[in-house]
Amino acid sequence: MKKQKINITLDPDLIAWFKAQAGGRGYQTLINAALREAMDRALLEDALRRIIREEMQPMQRAPSPADPAEKEPT
Repeated sequence: MKKQKINITLDPDLIAWFKAQAGGRGYQTLINAALREAMDRALLEDALRRIIREEMQPMQRAPSPADPAEKEPT
């Protein structure tokens, strides 16, 4: 994938941390990877929430079994 050059303003401590992790070179690649991981995590969370909602809908519509204590005496 071709990368796009942008200008971005980051906090100095973030830049220092990424530079330290990368040994001074390649820190932008680490920042890119961290952003991609955050994006992937958000996409996965959205998909899981959608799937759970879809699976829960039939359970919410189904009548619950009657509690024996609530039945009228015969």
